[in-house]
Amino acid sequence: MSAGNSLIPQRVLITKFRHHGDVLLTTPLIRALHHYYPGVEVDVLIYRETEDMLRYNPQVAHRWTIDRNWKKEGVRAQIKHEWRLWRALKARRYDLLIHLTESWRGAALARGLGVARSIAFAYPRRENLFWRNSFTNRVPLPERPCHNVALQLSALTALGLTPNAEDFSLSLTIDDAARAAFLDVLRRTGWQGEPYLLIHPGARWFFKCWEDASFAALIDALVARGHTIVLTGAPDAREKAMTANILERLKDKTRVHSLVGQLSLAELAAAISAAQFFIGVDSVPMHMAAALQIPGVVLFGPSKVHEWSPWQAPITVLKASDWTTLPHPDSIDTATTTRYLGAIPVDAVLEAVLERMGLTAKNT
Repeated sequence: MSAGNSLIPQRVLITKFRHHGDVLLTTPLIRALHHYYPGVEVDVLIYRETEDMLRYNPQVAHRWTIDRNWKKEGVRAQIKHEWRLWRALKARRYDLLIHLTESWRGAALARGLGVARSIAFAYPRRENLFWRNSFTNRVPLPERPCHNVALQLSALTALGLTPNAEDFSLSLTIDDAARAAFLDVLRRTGWQGEPYLLIHPGARWFFKCWEDASFAALIDALVARGHTIVLTGAPDAREKAMTANILERLKDKTRVHSLVGQLSLAELAAAISAAQFFIGVDSVPMHMAAALQIPGVVLFGPSKVHEWSPWQAPITVLKASDWTTLPHPDSIDTATTTRYLGAIPVDAVLEAVLERMGLTAKNT
């Protein structure tokens, strides 16, 4: 199929069926659509658990969500949910669909919603007639790997546009209620309003995590220099156990406030936005810090840094590959408990933190 580029889209649906950080990385594309087409309405279709990434974004007209728990309610209930969603999407009368993953759901939407134009990428694993004939435009993947933000913006080349990726930053809007709720939780730990460094050591997959002992040593070094630490983490049992182990190893907990498992995603965003500095690993809080322009240091293991590094942010990236040989990211078993970041020395992280903060050992 082919399509002309003369029509200006009035209502656009972006689909992104991935994790929290991936959804946040769609915001430069949303910005670009508003830049090129003032007055356009941009809707998103995402997984329900990722909704907080776009919940308060003023450039998103409507957030449609898919609850992956629908299937647990039985076939009839799931069909009812899907039919209700389909009817709601159909009623919006989109004239452009931009599908950002390999999910077959996007092909079904392109065929069934009656959109004038539909864009997807020409994934090698989707080189078949059904996929090709589902979309009016298929954008070739870049010859050389690029950042995920740049990749998504390249979808607009199907509309005759040539966006400069560097012109479009991330966006994360924080609700006042989330700010108030976060501050209430933090004050209950004994925090007196002093500036703090936020450390988020966990990630969805443990192979992206640093050693507990290393994080504890880093926190001890920062506390010894007079810094207050706010420690955050997900309510996941494994992550809570990991952060509990870090806390147990600390020599001095008087300036450390743990909010692990106590914050919603929106409240975590509020916590990051109020921080003086961010320290973490390759996970969604890193992208949240980047969107909020909070300076920081983040640690990477066997991940594709060129695709997932903090976008346009004052954040230093330390790669374990600079100290050891790592397996290829595509070969990693995501269920492994191996922590490939262990080779990164504590001293190197401390030095990067002090340098990024404009401090030295003499004036901290």
